[in-house]
Amino acid sequence: MSAAVLLLMAGGAKGAAIIQEGRIAKAQGSFEKKIALRNQQELERQADAEIAASKIESARISRRGKIAEAAQIAAVGKSGISLARSTLSVLADTAAQFFIERNLALRSGLFRARSLRQRGAIIAAQGRFAKTLGTQAQRLSFAKAGGSILGSAGASGAFKGGGAAGSKITTTQTGTPTPSIRPSGTGTA
Repeated sequence: MSAAVLLLMAGGAKGAAIIQEGRIAKAQGSFEKKIALRNQQELERQADAEIAASKIESARISRRGKIAEAAQIAAVGKSGISLARSTLSVLADTAAQFFIERNLALRSGLFRARSLRQRGAIIAAQGRFAKTLGTQAQRLSFAKAGGSILGSAGASGAFKGGGAAGSKITTTQTGTPTPSIRPSGTGTA
Protein backbone atom coordinates (compact mmCIF):
# COMPACT_ATOMS: atom_id res chain seq x y z
CA MET A 1 0.00 0.00 0.00
CA SER A 2 1.15 3.48 -0.73
CA ALA A 3 1.64 6.13 1.91
CA ALA A 4 -1.29 8.11 0.50
CA VAL A 5 -3.69 5.20 0.99
CA LEU A 6 -2.41 4.64 4.51
CA LEU A 7 -2.95 8.32 5.35
CA LEU A 8 -6.50 8.16 3.99
CA MET A 9 -7.22 5.01 6.01
CA ALA A 10 -5.78 6.60 9.16
CA GLY A 11 -7.91 9.71 8.61
CA GLY A 12 -11.01 7.55 8.17
CA ALA A 13 -10.25 5.59 11.31
CA LYS A 14 -9.67 8.78 13.27
CA GLY A 15 -12.94 10.18 11.93
CA ALA A 16 -14.80 7.05 12.98
CA ALA A 17 -13.26 7.28 16.47
CA ILE A 18 -14.31 10.92 16.77
CA ILE A 19 -17.89 10.05 15.77
CA GLN A 20 -17.91 7.23 18.35
CA GLU A 21 -16.77 9.69 21.03
CA GLY A 22 -19.72 11.89 20.07
CA ARG A 23 -22.13 8.98 20.36
CA ILE A 24 -20.71 8.14 23.78
CA ALA A 25 -21.06 11.77 24.90
CA LYS A 26 -24.70 11.80 23.80
CA ALA A 27 -25.43 8.51 25.59
CA GLN A 28 -23.73 9.76 28.74
CA GLY A 29 -25.77 12.98 28.64
CA SER A 30 -29.00 11.00 28.26
CA PHE A 31 -28.02 8.75 31.16
CA GLU A 32 -27.21 11.73 33.39
CA LYS A 33 -30.59 13.27 32.53
CA LYS A 34 -32.40 10.05 33.51
CA ILE A 35 -30.52 9.90 36.81
CA ALA A 36 -31.25 13.56 37.50
CA LEU A 37 -34.97 13.10 36.84
CA ARG A 38 -35.07 10.08 39.15
CA ASN A 39 -33.30 12.09 41.84
CA GLN A 40 -35.84 14.87 41.37
CA GLN A 41 -38.69 12.39 41.79
CA GLU A 42 -37.10 11.08 45.00
CA LEU A 43 -36.78 14.62 46.34
CA GLU A 44 -40.46 15.21 45.49
CA ARG A 45 -41.37 12.11 47.50
CA GLN A 46 -39.24 13.34 50.41
CA ALA A 47 -40.95 16.74 50.21
CA ASP A 48 -44.38 15.08 50.38
CA ALA A 49 -43.19 13.02 53.36
CA GLU A 50 -41.95 16.19 55.10
CA ILE A 51 -45.36 17.81 54.70
CA ALA A 52 -47.13 14.69 55.97
CA ALA A 53 -44.76 14.46 58.96
CA SER A 54 -45.28 18.12 59.81
CA LYS A 55 -49.07 17.62 59.73
CA ILE A 56 -48.75 14.65 62.08
CA GLU A 57 -46.49 16.64 64.41
CA SER A 58 -48.95 19.53 64.31
CA ALA A 59 -51.80 17.21 65.29
CA ARG A 60 -49.71 15.82 68.17
CA ILE A 61 -48.96 19.32 69.43
CA SER A 62 -52.62 20.29 69.12
CA ARG A 63 -53.63 17.22 71.13
CA ARG A 64 -51.04 17.97 73.83
CA GLY A 65 -52.39 21.52 73.98
CA LYS A 66 -55.95 20.30 74.50
CA ILE A 67 -54.76 17.90 77.22
CA ALA A 68 -52.83 20.68 78.97
CA GLU A 69 -55.82 23.04 78.73
CA ALA A 70 -58.16 20.37 80.10
CA ALA A 71 -55.74 19.66 82.95
CA GLN A 72 -55.63 23.37 83.82
CA ILE A 73 -59.42 23.65 83.77
CA ALA A 74 -59.69 20.54 85.96
CA ALA A 75 -57.17 22.00 88.42
CA VAL A 76 -59.14 25.24 88.58
CA GLY A 77 -62.39 23.33 89.09
CA LYS A 78 -60.86 21.16 91.79
CA SER A 79 -59.51 24.16 93.69
CA GLY A 80 -62.87 25.87 93.72
CA ILE A 81 -61.54 29.09 92.14
CA SER A 82 -63.74 30.61 89.49
CA LEU A 83 -62.50 31.22 85.95
CA ALA A 84 -61.58 34.82 86.64
CA ARG A 85 -59.05 37.11 84.96
CA SER A 86 -55.77 35.52 85.93
CA THR A 87 -57.03 31.99 85.43
CA LEU A 88 -58.41 32.82 81.98
CA SER A 89 -55.16 34.60 81.17
CA VAL A 90 -53.16 31.48 81.99
CA LEU A 91 -55.49 29.32 79.90
CA ALA A 92 -55.26 31.74 76.95
CA ASP A 93 -51.46 31.89 77.23
CA THR A 94 -51.21 28.10 77.23
CA ALA A 95 -53.47 27.86 74.18
CA ALA A 96 -51.42 30.53 72.38
CA GLN A 97 -48.16 28.74 73.13
CA PHE A 98 -49.46 25.46 71.73
CA PHE A 99 -50.88 27.28 68.70
CA ILE A 100 -47.48 28.88 68.01
CA GLU A 101 -45.69 25.56 68.45
CA ARG A 102 -48.20 23.85 66.12
CA ASN A 103 -47.81 26.48 63.41
CA LEU A 104 -44.02 26.32 63.73
CA ALA A 105 -44.11 22.58 63.11
CA LEU A 106 -46.29 23.07 60.01
CA ARG A 107 -44.17 25.90 58.62
CA SER A 108 -40.92 24.03 59.24
CA GLY A 109 -42.24 21.08 57.28
CA LEU A 110 -43.36 23.33 54.44
CA PHE A 111 -39.97 25.08 54.31
CA ARG A 112 -38.12 21.76 54.23
CA ALA A 113 -40.44 20.51 51.49
CA ARG A 114 -39.93 23.67 49.43
CA SER A 115 -36.16 23.34 49.81
CA LEU A 116 -36.27 19.71 48.65
CA ARG A 117 -38.40 20.63 45.64
CA GLN A 118 -36.04 23.44 44.68
CA ARG A 119 -33.06 21.08 44.89
CA GLY A 120 -34.98 18.64 42.72
CA ALA A 121 -35.65 21.32 40.11
CA ILE A 122 -31.97 22.26 40.04
CA ILE A 123 -30.92 18.63 39.68
CA ALA A 124 -33.41 18.10 36.83
CA ALA A 125 -32.12 21.22 35.06
CA GLN A 126 -28.55 19.94 35.39
CA GLY A 127 -29.63 16.64 33.86
CA ARG A 128 -31.33 18.35 30.93
CA PHE A 129 -28.21 20.47 30.42
CA ALA A 130 -25.99 17.36 30.45
CA LYS A 131 -28.16 15.80 27.74
CA THR A 132 -27.95 18.98 25.67
CA LEU A 133 -24.17 19.00 26.00
CA GLY A 134 -24.02 15.37 24.93
CA THR A 135 -26.14 16.05 21.86
CA GLN A 136 -23.98 19.04 20.96
CA ALA A 137 -20.83 16.94 21.40
CA GLN A 138 -22.24 14.36 19.02
CA ARG A 139 -23.02 17.01 16.39
CA LEU A 140 -19.58 18.52 16.78
CA SER A 141 -18.01 15.09 16.36
CA PHE A 142 -19.39 14.88 12.83
CA ALA A 143 -17.69 18.14 11.87
CA LYS A 144 -14.45 17.11 13.58
CA ALA A 145 -14.51 13.74 11.83
CA GLY A 146 -15.08 15.41 8.46
CA GLY A 147 -12.18 17.76 9.13
CA SER A 148 -9.96 14.85 10.09
CA ILE A 149 -10.82 12.92 6.94
CA LEU A 150 -10.33 15.96 4.72
CA GLY A 151 -7.07 16.80 6.50
CA SER A 152 -5.68 13.32 5.93
CA ALA A 153 -6.85 13.39 2.32
CA GLY A 154 -5.03 16.69 1.83
CA ALA A 155 -1.91 15.38 3.51
CA SER A 156 -1.94 12.27 1.34
CA GLY A 157 -1.96 14.37 -1.80
CA ALA A 158 -5.37 13.20 -2.96
CA PHE A 159 -6.21 16.77 -4.02
CA LYS A 160 -2.97 17.39 -5.93
CA GLY A 161 -2.63 17.30 -9.67
CA GLY A 162 -5.90 18.78 -10.89
CA GLY A 163 -8.93 17.55 -9.10
CA ALA A 164 -12.41 18.31 -10.36
CA ALA A 165 -12.28 20.87 -13.19
CA GLY A 166 -8.70 21.77 -12.37
CA SER A 167 -9.45 23.38 -8.99
CA LYS A 168 -6.50 24.47 -6.92
CA ILE A 169 -6.20 25.93 -3.43
CA THR A 170 -3.84 28.87 -3.01
CA THR A 171 -2.84 30.75 0.12
CA THR A 172 -3.45 34.46 0.62
CA GLN A 173 -0.96 36.76 2.31
CA THR A 174 -2.51 36.13 5.72
CA GLY A 175 -2.22 32.38 5.31
CA THR A 176 -5.94 31.71 4.76
CA PRO A 177 -6.58 29.17 1.99
CA THR A 178 -8.73 30.50 -0.85
CA PRO A 179 -9.95 28.38 -3.71
CA SER A 180 -9.24 29.47 -7.23
CA ILE A 181 -10.78 27.61 -10.10
CA ARG A 182 -8.96 27.67 -13.40
CA PRO A 183 -10.09 26.01 -16.58
CA SER A 184 -8.52 22.59 -17.18
CA GLY A 185 -5.09 22.69 -18.64
CA THR A 186 -4.29 26.29 -17.72
CA GLY A 187 -3.30 25.75 -14.10
CA THR A 188 -0.02 24.54 -12.78
CA ALA A 189 0.00 21.14 -11.27
